[in-house]
Amino acid sequence: MTQSTNEPEPMVETDNRQKAQARRLALQALYQADAQGDDFLDGSLIDFVTQSTTDISVRLLAISMAKHAWRYRSISDDWISRLMNQWSLSRLAAVDRSILRLGIWELTAGTDTPPRVALDEAINMAREFSTAESSKFINGVLDAAYKQHRLTLGGEGKTAAKPEP
Repeated sequence: MTQSTNEPEPMVETDNRQKAQARRLALQALYQADAQGDDFLDGSLIDFVTQSTTDISVRLLAISMAKHAWRYRSISDDWISRLMNQWSLSRLAAVDRSILRLGIWELTAGTDTPPRVALDEAINMAREFSTAESSKFINGVLDAAYKQHRLTLGGEGKTAAKPEP
């Protein structure tokens, strides 16, 4: 499986509300893929997104985000494992793991999402789909990942990077 994230995003105009909706659908898709495996993204993702919204821009962006974040998951999982200080990835609630995977992909894979937006959206999704404690945990992990990512890049640019050992 390739880890390439250089595929272009869909060329569709979206506003912040649409992006937030697409991000939530992508999170739900990642959660399903975590439970069902690649088969969900290969077979059921389009049906899930189509049933969830009539907005074509949201559909296209949600599908793209889910597929990119899923392909990037081994890198995201490396980040998460390193930053959780001896906490096993399998011990995380599936929704928290999915939020972290999506957030780390947005923060480190060269997406056009501003870092503050990616962090805020992840925290809000944790409050919405998980617990208040999870939102604090998500904030801590993603903030540490973003800071380490910036250090790895010398404070500039946004290209995929693996965590420091």
